[in-house]
Amino acid sequence: MVVNDQFNSGGVPSHWSLYDGPYGSGPRNCAVPSHASVSGGAMHMLMRHETSGRCGAGWYTTGMMVSSNYGSVDQRVTVRFRVVPNGVTSHRIIPMRWPTADPWPAAGEEDYCEGDSLTSCTAFLHYGASNSQVSHSYGFDMTQWHVIRTERRNHVVKIYVDNLSTPVWTFQGNATTLPDTFKRVVLQQECQSSCPSGTTGTEDIQIDWITIENPG
Repeated sequence: MVVNDQFNSGGVPSHWSLYDGPYGSGPRNCAVPSHASVSGGAMHMLMRHETSGRCGAGWYTTGMMVSSNYGSVDQRVTVRFRVVPNGVTSHRIIPMRWPTADPWPAAGEEDYCEGDSLTSCTAFLHYGASNSQVSHSYGFDMTQWHVIRTERRNHVVKIYVDNLSTPVWTFQGNATTLPDTFKRVVLQQECQSSCPSGTTGTEDIQIDWITIENPG
């Protein structure tokens, strides 16, 4: 166990680096650190329209990346979270694993629960210089609390939802589809083509707790 964040007090732990400004591939993605906060026993990732900021007036989201000190080739990540929409929804990736130093996309990218739906998400495993992908979709009610566990070990990926004994998806990969590069955990809320057209509403991704485990 290298990270065990319960978010009971003390703000966002210092081993999380918060996004600040434009990011990613979407022209409208912009994050602000103040949209990440800890209260009520959870970490909150807020999407809300702001009248000003580094990207001007627009929708601002939250993104964070754990310190590279906690990276690994193989890893198990377990997170309990829910999404609380209030008139708007984001495009979210909870959790992601991103290359620590090696170049993307050849170094790979592991998106374990990605999408803007409130009833399902999709795992995308990126690999290769041409950004090839393996994907699998699975469903659950994101507005309710759920525990998602993702495991990568010896080129095998397993994803669990609530039942941590029986995976909802198992993928047998290899050194090509699951490159042996150090990656670290990212929690990301985006506003791409799904950005709301108005200026009202919020979305609050609530992270009750997250653990990160590396092979012994």
